[in-house]
Amino acid sequence: MTLKITIKDYPCGYGKTTKMIKSLSSNEKYLIVLPTLDEITRVINGSKHVKLLTPELGLDGATTKKEALQTLVLAGESIAITHALFSSLKGVAKEGLLSDYNIIIDEVPEVVKPSNYRSRESIQEFYIDTGYITVDNDGLVTPNDKWCSKNKQVSDTLSENIRIQAKKGHLFLAGGSTFLSVLPEILLTSGKSVCILSYKTSGSYLLPYLKKLSIPYLVESDIEAEKKFLNRAATLITVKDMPSLSGTKLTYGAQKEGMSVPSYYSKIPTALKNMRSRHLSGVPIENILITCKKDCWEEDKGKSGVFAKNSRLKKANWIANTTRGTNNFDHCSHLIYLYDQNVNPSIVNWLGCNTSAFNDAYALTELIQWVWRGGVRKGQPVTLYLPSQRMRTLFCAWLNGECIGDRAPPLAA
Repeated sequence: MTLKITIKDYPCGYGKTTKMIKSLSSNEKYLIVLPTLDEITRVINGSKHVKLLTPELGLDGATTKKEALQTLVLAGESIAITHALFSSLKGVAKEGLLSDYNIIIDEVPEVVKPSNYRSRESIQEFYIDTGYITVDNDGLVTPNDKWCSKNKQVSDTLSENIRIQAKKGHLFLAGGSTFLSVLPEILLTSGKSVCILSYKTSGSYLLPYLKKLSIPYLVESDIEAEKKFLNRAATLITVKDMPSLSGTKLTYGAQKEGMSVPSYYSKIPTALKNMRSRHLSGVPIENILITCKKDCWEEDKGKSGVFAKNSRLKKANWIANTTRGTNNFDHCSHLIYLYDQNVNPSIVNWLGCNTSAFNDAYALTELIQWVWRGGVRKGQPVTLYLPSQRMRTLFCAWLNGECIGDRAPPLAA
């Protein structure tokens, strides 16, 4: 019988994690996958009926957390781990050692991510034509014996990270120019049960990935709870424009290119500086949360990036626009989202979901998750600054109840 994944798609703040903890039974074994170490501590401390352990260095002589995790699995313990450690269980899963575990994944796992960008010509010339890798019809990349035998000689030309991932069997080549690292299929199909907790999974890469692999799934939701959630959110969130950035492109690509264009990158800190003086003058800096491309805000060794310099907001909280599952910023009352979020074209082409509707659903999902890192998570009012007209349109449509359940957001201009 094929395992069907259960996806509990309930609103942020619905209490998914708390209810999960209370549902744990002493008669079952669990592998609980969580987004942060803080969440691991919370779940372990909150579990009253099941003793949960987390891999620690030194356990039975383990020198890595991966070794410690394997030791806990072999001992049949119930375990709490981070998403980052989950993919290391592929070998254990292949041996059938997860077959009696109930696998619970809090927040959608990162099922596919770009691993390395190269030009189509360089991949063909240096990797394929030279016989170092083989790419099958599905795009699966396999390192040939030639690469393994000449690894040291070609290490300055070929990516060692690519070789390692390809050797593990979960690296694909998309569009001839992008290497994609994927979550091993067996990790989503090898447990006694698999349950994923999240919200708006229709705007994530998870569902297209499951469809691509023909893995059956069931999405549970609560329409009435979502309506109440949205009604409450609408009273707490004030959405504002940033007129001085009207027409400014804020996609990842635009920010990347703009870092070397003074006329572009000087506009952002000027807008932030004026906002600090006029609209945020009475707001403690620690209550401000901001996102943009990471190195636009902070360069290596803590040096301020081009957006942070002269912004008067350098000491504000910065987190990535894809941040999920942390409560560390739920004191923040003013949120600044300097992004026009889009899918990765190589990923959606490979998954077969390259549509405007999916792009908007993805953008909305990521924005909602980011906003719920702030004070609204605790039922406190927040002000959200969205300079991107597209992102404002999507968010306000959702806030007005136009995307209830699995309904896609209206196409943004």
